Amino acid sequence: MSIFEDIAARLDRLEKAAALSKNVLSVKECAMLIGYTEKYLRLMIAQHEIPHYRRGNRIYFNREEVEGWMLGQRVSTNEEIKSKANRRK
Repeated sequence: MSIFEDIAARLDRLEKAAALSKNVLSVKECAMLIGYTEKYLRLMIAQHEIPHYRRGNRIYFNREEVEGWMLGQRVSTNEEIKSKANRRK
């Protein structure tokens, strides 16, 4: 790894850490948080698939709401499904 690649990797980690410590996120920060490209995130915004706020031309995200959205489609484990089925018998 070259010195420039090392510096770039460290800078990327610092940007991610800074984004995670904020409550209000920009599009770029939100994309980093959820692991999507900015282009795909903008598509999701246009289709109203992710909670967001608008102030003029700017788009913002509440980190807690985004995290809640990320965790909104929980999939039950096999054990939970079996336990639920046994309770219905």
